[in-house]
Amino acid sequence: MDSVLMPSEIELFVETMQPHSMKNLGTEQWLEWHNRLQKLNQEALVEAAAVKEEHVQEVLVSYGKAKVLIHEAVLVHIWKYKVLPKLLKLEAEPQCTFIAYSVLYHEAVCVSLLELVMYHASFCEALDDTAVDLLDYVSGVISQLLNAKPRDQPQHRENAEEELFRQRGNLSFEIGIRALSMLRYLTENMDRLPISVCNRVYTTHDVPVLLVEVLHAKPWQHDDKQYHNGKWSQWDGERLAQAEAQVWLTLRHVLLDPECPKYYPITENRRNQLVRLICLMGPHILDQLSPLAELKHWLCRLSCLEEYAAPAKPLLLEPVLEIKERILQECGGKWRRIAEKQLQYIFSDDRDTLQEAAKKLTEAYNTDLIEKFENDDTHTCVNCGKVAIQRCSKCKRSWYCSRACQVDNWQSHKEKCHH
Repeated sequence: MDSVLMPSEIELFVETMQPHSMKNLGTEQWLEWHNRLQKLNQEALVEAAAVKEEHVQEVLVSYGKAKVLIHEAVLVHIWKYKVLPKLLKLEAEPQCTFIAYSVLYHEAVCVSLLELVMYHASFCEALDDTAVDLLDYVSGVISQLLNAKPRDQPQHRENAEEELFRQRGNLSFEIGIRALSMLRYLTENMDRLPISVCNRVYTTHDVPVLLVEVLHAKPWQHDDKQYHNGKWSQWDGERLAQAEAQVWLTLRHVLLDPECPKYYPITENRRNQLVRLICLMGPHILDQLSPLAELKHWLCRLSCLEEYAAPAKPLLLEPVLEIKERILQECGGKWRRIAEKQLQYIFSDDRDTLQEAAKKLTEAYNTDLIEKFENDDTHTCVNCGKVAIQRCSKCKRSWYCSRACQVDNWQSHKEKCHH
């Protein structure tokens, strides 16, 4: 598959990445930055799908630009709830909303790129202290899935406010689904991250209980449809959604991690919440995710305990959310003033300005490329034939349902893995 960017372009785009301020969203300079970021995201998608050397990930790590991606996602997340409603009060019926949509979509692009590159442990390790900011952001957008409802294009004509809020909701849903994978990558690499990340996973955000609620809410299912590979499709009643699999694997890791007892005393309330998982672990779940058998055994033992002796919790200093706090401090709560300054860019009615912006955005949104990846293909384990969501981290060609199957298949796989 053809590349979107040349290696020299990737390095130039990454090297020049800089965090933007709230007031610059929607400006001509920002649109150029959005264009570049979208191309980086598309190139990373091509590299991952074609099992090529993942140059985008490597350059992001070498230039230390992970912090910029997190900053941009957090920035737009704040903008869409603090500034966008103020903009719509100032201009209730804007003539054109595609620049406003581009700002909303910018967050989804950042999250998509982060999800792709966080598959690699080296990128997660490079997050360093910003992992705390990312964990806070990811936990927040996942919690929004508990009330998420897909909204189709209505039959009646929408006004600008209805359209933008529907788009905001749908993009927030997509971001939340991607965040489930990002949370898994964070938790699986906690030993490479600052100890404060581990503490916040178990204590501040109580990730196990959060994910229990997500599993019961099942946001990836709606009526008889399932959200799969970025779109809603008919559900057969048994196929495990990739998002659901990510939640189960994250729960298995955080609850069975040897560090868990140090940070996560099992109170009566936590035990009552966690044992609610047992009723969800039917045969069709265990058949598709065999590693969950160990988790089910742990939960059954937990349900039988009347008391749980919890060790003393380590004393840790609470870290500051550097990125979020800096953005809020720069804005100073003056959301209406920011909206007044952005109005001329976000809801511009200048024909020449809009044509130039549309040209840039059309170039960035390569729909032909995106369509190539929109399919319903499900990977199967090369060893046992079950649904697989993990691939060999070295060759990235063979998929497995569990670590046990990967080990069992190693003798036949190792020769082609080395070539």
